[in-house]
Amino acid sequence: MRYLALAIATLGLGGCIASSGIIATGYQDEFFVNLMVAPYNGGGVSAYNIATTQAIDFCREHQRVFVVDHVKPAGDLAYPPTGTSLTFRCVPPVPVPVAAPVPLVPAH
Repeated sequence: MRYLALAIATLGLGGCIASSGIIATGYQDEFFVNLMVAPYNGGGVSAYNIATTQAIDFCREHQRVFVVDHVKPAGDLAYPPTGTSLTFRCVPPVPVPVAAPVPLVPAH
């Protein structure tokens, strides 16, 4: 659902956002996305937010947990960065250990 909303938003901005999409890096559970946003639409900050949202949604769709490996500014660095490069992992969730019930000790 979020991908649909992002696609509609992208179309509405008239080409002001460019994304590589989610790309496998070749390492187990590791992925990459490079996203650029026009400066008047938020530049690097918006690019980071959109890329992170895409990555989180991607991991959730695969019943995995999003973990950031590396983030760096991208695009035109003459002014504030206009993009972001995000490398992330989608790892299996860690099962929460269930504590054994504590026996009640009768009061003496």
